Amino acid sequence: MDQMTSGSKQVATAGPAAAKPATGGVPGDVVSRAAVAEVPAADAATGWRALLSAPYGLRLMAVSAGIGLHAFNEVAIAPVLPLAMEALGGLALLPFIYAAFFTLVIAGGLSAAPLRRRFGARRALMLAGLLYCIGILLQVSAPSALLLLFGRAVQGLADGWIVALCYTLIADLFPSRLVPRVFSTEAVVWAMAAILGPFAGGLVVQHFGWRPALSVSLPLLALFFLAMPFALPREGRAKTPLVPHRLLPPRLFGFSSTVGRGSWLLLLMTGGQCVSTVFLAYTLHHRLQLSPVEVGLVLITLSLSWSVAAFPIGGIRTAERRQAILRIGPLSQVLGAALVANGLYFGLLPLVLAGQVLNGAAFAMVFGSASQAIIEDADPEHRMTTSALLPSVETGGYVIGASFLGGVGPLFNLPARLAAEPPAPRIFALWGVTMLMAALSLVAARGVRLKPPGA
Repeated sequence: MDQMTSGSKQVATAGPAAAKPATGGVPGDVVSRAAVAEVPAADAATGWRALLSAPYGLRLMAVSAGIGLHAFNEVAIAPVLPLAMEALGGLALLPFIYAAFFTLVIAGGLSAAPLRRRFGARRALMLAGLLYCIGILLQVSAPSALLLLFGRAVQGLADGWIVALCYTLIADLFPSRLVPRVFSTEAVVWAMAAILGPFAGGLVVQHFGWRPALSVSLPLLALFFLAMPFALPREGRAKTPLVPHRLLPPRLFGFSSTVGRGSWLLLLMTGGQCVSTVFLAYTLHHRLQLSPVEVGLVLITLSLSWSVAAFPIGGIRTAERRQAILRIGPLSQVLGAALVANGLYFGLLPLVLAGQVLNGAAFAMVFGSASQAIIEDADPEHRMTTSALLPSVETGGYVIGASFLGGVGPLFNLPARLAAEPPAPRIFALWGVTMLMAALSLVAARGVRLKPPGA
């Protein structure tokens, strides 16, 4: 799928008036101290110029490189994996390769905070980048579907570390007044990844084969290695005691707080979208006879519409308006899933595209604001862990969905029936699951509250 973490009252950030880092005492991490020292208390600028000026511009580029690598990794491989698994005789394992990848992304998110405490953000990110390279090498040289799955899982762990660590940097490097625009910027990063990723993956696999296509993220990985060392200083020795680490922060997946209901909201929306993540590319290729490049272009529409919609939403200054938009966002996903299902069943590509646009708009309406609301509501001493776990919460939906589809797929011979003529009504059953989970997301969204700036 395409598109996607402390201190006192700040939103995912060390605020202007903070007296100490917002990481809850991360040892030796001078990044937090720098963020605090360089933000004058009187500076209340919230525009794009403030975000792009020193020192935030370089920090934004570094964080965007990491999150962009995660985004590109997801969307660029989407049109490649079905063909790779088919070539290796492992099409039945297609849902499981997604489940393995996303499971290890979650493992990376769970272990990112202690990894940062142990090595510091800079060294932890470099370690994750090296593991990412190993994952690519394993996939490109895989002689069997099982080894391809293993390489994808290794890459998933590195991916989870990278994106989670970048989310914890947002908590340290930017004041709350700039956080909505940081999330909007990352939406633009998703747009760029969405445009270049599936097209690059589809183009390479069409002209050079699936093995080279599995390594298309290498140029962005090189940018990641270049940007991070310049944006993040080398950490010194620990000067503060370690804070006991909880694997899961309190109130996550509860029912009475913004942290709990917001985490359910993210989980349900991504869980529903997993149907398209696993089966949309395959169905487009076999049902509508689209080439890999054309499939990639269809997949682009979701991330592109997400990014286009997120940009103006991130510029809305009043928490009340952003909260109202958040609470109706899942309705767009309900309508989008219905259009995709009808488009696939009747062979009407415009309906699929319209559904993709609505699905992307739904994520734009929800994810940035929900992420900010969750971090705002988290206990100060657990804010860094909560930030690091946000990508894992979002990814958890994909794991649950892909695992479920992997279990029921062989029982109902889903790949063959999705491509059959006449079309099987199972298309409506599958995307009906998306509609149901999006409807449940509407309920969860009602309990998510955004705090006014400075509250």
